[in-house]
Amino acid sequence: MALSDFGTSLKNQSNIHWNSAWAALRATPLLVYALPFLAAAVILLVRVTPVGWVTEKPVQELIAPTVLAIAAGSVVFVYYWTRAKFALMLTLFVWALFLRELHFEFMNGGILFALAGLMWWLSNVRQELVEWLKVYWIRLWLAGSFFTYFISDMMDRHLFSFLPDYWSWHDNVEESLETIGHLMIFALVFTTLKVAGDIVVKKR
Repeated sequence: MALSDFGTSLKNQSNIHWNSAWAALRATPLLVYALPFLAAAVILLVRVTPVGWVTEKPVQELIAPTVLAIAAGSVVFVYYWTRAKFALMLTLFVWALFLRELHFEFMNGGILFALAGLMWWLSNVRQELVEWLKVYWIRLWLAGSFFTYFISDMMDRHLFSFLPDYWSWHDNVEESLETIGHLMIFALVFTTLKVAGDIVVKKR
């Protein structure tokens, strides 16, 4: 490949991903940005009730992988039934998260490469997935899970340590937010299954 051809290809790829990024931002429901903070407020309220034990780290470390395991099993069925490209991407996404949740050492850093690869692929074939991405609930749960994980990771890095009494409740909120992110993933899988019939039939 000539240097000029390589430069043109690189420029085209940059334009594709730039346009995809802006399209994703415009399509993200505003509720997404509030979800993890609303969830955190509910977790803090639950924490001081008689059932507050459910927000404790040891309990959440049992619930989180269980929820994700159910999602991982369900998404395989969704892909097998639909054979849709979006369902394949979702399957790879959920299983990458699940392997990380099981603490396989190769996935600690590998999850970043897996997510980057999936986002690159999604960006390249965005026009092929437009029917899926038109669905409000798919956009909500997909973006919501990413943003919830992001806030949970910020808590893991103690970027909110300036908040009052932070060290007494941060574990509860961080671990519970991760579980809520898993629940959003399960909701995304369920929504994909629910709308798949119309989309797959329409494409055929």
